[in-house]
Amino acid sequence: MRRSTKKELEAVENLVSATKAKIDELIRNGKKVHIIWDFDGVLADSRSEDVFALTGFNLEKYFAHEERLLLDTPNGGAWLLPVAHNGGGLKRYPEGTFTQDIVTARSSTLAIRVHMFCFAWSLEMRWMLFLGHQPKQESYRIILESLKSDPEYRVFCIDDNAKHIEAFQHASKALGMDDRTFGIVSPVTRTYTKRELKIYVDRVVGVSGDGPIRVRDPSDEFNGFIVLPEGLQQFKKHTLAMVAKESSGAGHNELRQVFVNVHGEVGKGTFKTEKELEQAMRDFIVGRHCP
Repeated sequence: MRRSTKKELEAVENLVSATKAKIDELIRNGKKVHIIWDFDGVLADSRSEDVFALTGFNLEKYFAHEERLLLDTPNGGAWLLPVAHNGGGLKRYPEGTFTQDIVTARSSTLAIRVHMFCFAWSLEMRWMLFLGHQPKQESYRIILESLKSDPEYRVFCIDDNAKHIEAFQHASKALGMDDRTFGIVSPVTRTYTKRELKIYVDRVVGVSGDGPIRVRDPSDEFNGFIVLPEGLQQFKKHTLAMVAKESSGAGHNELRQVFVNVHGEVGKGTFKTEKELEQAMRDFIVGRHCP
């Protein structure tokens, strides 16, 4: 495990550029493009996978690391902005011509970070298939079957593992779609050394506290990671508090709208001030009569 060389980074950039050019050409020629993305090492960086390897593939230690980062989105991979990010102000293709799915071995609480990543980057995904320890080929088959009836689709699968691309190609051939599918192995790139990764892990798992804490990235001191020292339980606590707050606010707004519909707008109807309206709503909730 080492930091990628300039030459290696350029090679990946060239691969991304060539693929994007192919996608642009297909869409210009009236075709539709669908991409099946791997997550770690492709859409996102490979840091989480490297942490898993660093632990000796110890699932307990790996989950403890990932659960502390549930409020933090992984850094983007080489394919994120040039190709995958096709929303908002970066909309590149006509509506209905570019779609994408994610097929990843993440599951359980590990899948939360994929959702957080897509929310943070405004990624428009059709499906996200979380596999756990199941092989990816079955997911490839399901996706390909969903697109088979439309002959205008050209399907790309991009993964950092050659065996998964082989599985995609087998699934394509079995469905008679190998003439309109493209499998691409994306080389893994890293912006950190093994020593820096170890320091990073120590920082993430070593902090304590009752609230989110930012720790710095030893490979880039300007960057940092939001850590939940208590992991999953702290994430649940924050999430439930947010849901409770929004639920309370939604109920308040619903009741206020009912009162306004019955008694008129504040200042023009029965209630002259917001304070009067709020008091009437409280009286109504506890069973007293309102004006």
